[in-house]
Amino acid sequence: MSMTEPERHELYELAKRDVSERFAQLMIKALPQDPERLATKDDLAVLGSELRAEMSDLRGDLRAEMADLRGDLRAEMAQLRGELKTEMQDLTTGQTRTMMLGLVGSVTALAITQLVVAAL
Repeated sequence: MSMTEPERHELYELAKRDVSERFAQLMIKALPQDPERLATKDDLAVLGSELRAEMSDLRGDLRAEMADLRGDLRAEMAQLRGELKTEMQDLTTGQTRTMMLGLVGSVTALAITQLVVAAL
């Protein structure tokens, strides 16, 4: 039930008479022109329920997105692990080849040196 303008004026006059003019002015300013716009406890309860439901939906969406990101991250880590493993194998193969060729060269040089020394 909405307050009429004469009722607002009566409320103003009563507050002015019983408390003070400043209080009456502030009270009338604080009251909306349409009291139907004031929220009741029931309105707040409905709003709270709606907010909780929306938050629950958002929480579910966030969990789903986080699960997707976790899956993407695991896939990327597996790919990087594979690339690193391949690169390390390639480097190890190259290093082994270099060491073997160096050893073969050293052994060959040592054998030639022994043949030369034995021939003298």
